Formats: sequence, structure tokens, C-alpha cells
Amino acid sequence: MMAQTAGPDDQLPDAIGRLAGDTTEMGIVVSDMFRYACHDLFGLIPETARFIAESQQWVAYSTNVLEQQARSTILQYHPTGDDLRRIVELQQAASQYGRIAERSSHIAEQAHALGGESEQTLGRLALNTSDIFNQLIALVYEQMRGAFLVTAARDLAQARTLLEREVEVASYYNVIQARLKHHTRIEPNTALPLQRLIMVTTDMREIVAAVVAICNAVLH
Repeated sequence: MMAQTAGPDDQLPDAIGRLAGDTTEMGIVVSDMFRYACHDLFGLIPETARFIAESQQWVAYSTNVLEQQARSTILQYHPTGDDLRRIVELQQAASQYGRIAERSSHIAEQAHALGGESEQTLGRLALNTSDIFNQLIALVYEQMRGAFLVTAARDLAQARTLLEREVEVASYYNVIQARLKHHTRIEPNTALPLQRLIMVTTDMREIVAAVVAICNAVLH
């Protein structure tokens, strides 16, 4: 996994292609981290903790590798114009994927603290709260998957679509946050699980903010 060694006949497009491929690979890994972490919210899987920890270490290592790879490409080829912009976009994407990995790790920690019983906690709230929570998870995951196309192929149409859908994510987030915070006020003695879910939904919102940053770097 991660960067291949440049060959003697490599040109700038080859170097940028490798950087894009490696950055996209990081995006796939952090997406899996999020998916596994969210699954643990509804039932703990013994392997998840190990997968999250190992992935977090790999992402931290890869972030440094990609930064060095980008700098080396700039020093070797002296790119200008669109080529330089593309490299900077990929640097931004790698940084944001690292941010997503940290948030996904935090979700996994909260899932473990909740004992995989988020469904029971959400059941104390309004009737459809669990459905809204699940829809929020699905939307965040879709945003992350869409970011792959933006990173891999500089898909401007996909970037615009992701920015437009951020409003929908925000609407679900606001509903969940309002309900969770309301119940922490009226049930202070049993508020800890609710507070953990508040942190989880905040992590999800920050993950979407990272996707938005990736898209904005491409579009502006």
C-alpha cells in the first residue's frame, strides 16, 4: 500500500497520478473506519477496535508519506498552473482524510463506551429519532464515498453535488442534536449516554466539514 517508487522515465503526469491514487487509497481506508465505527454503535464487533487502531496508525504514517511525496514532486518537476494546483488539492485532501480518521476513531471510542447500545438510548427519544440518526450516518457515508471521485478524478460535478447535499446533512444533524440536548436537560441523571451521542453526531458533522473542504479546494 501507498506510494510506489518513481521510475527513471517518470514524467510529471505520472507523479501526480501516483499521488492522486495514494490519496484516494487513504480516503477509502478512512471511509471504512467510519463505517466500522458506526456499526459498533449498534452492536460491538471484537475486531473493530483493532482495525480502527491499526488504520489510524497507517493513516498517520501515510499522511507524512504523502506530504513528502507532494513536496518531492514539486522540487523535481517544478510544476506550474493546473499541475501545481492539482498537487495542492491532493495535499489538502490528504490532510482532511487524516482529520476524518481522527473523528472516526473518536466515534469508535464512544461506541465502545456505549456498549453498542445506541439503539436503546435513541429509543428513549421521539419515535423516529433512530431512523433520523441512521439516515444521518448514511448521508455522511455517501459524502465520504463521493469525495473519492473528487480526489481520484478531480470530478467538479461531484464536488458541486456534495456541497449541495451538505445542507441536507445539516438538517438531520440539527434535528438529532436538538433532541439529544433536550433530553439531557430533562433527564440529567441518565444523560451520559445521550452526551456521548451528541459527541458522535458532532464528529459526523466535522467529517462532512472535511469533505466540504476537499470539494472547496477543487472548486475555488
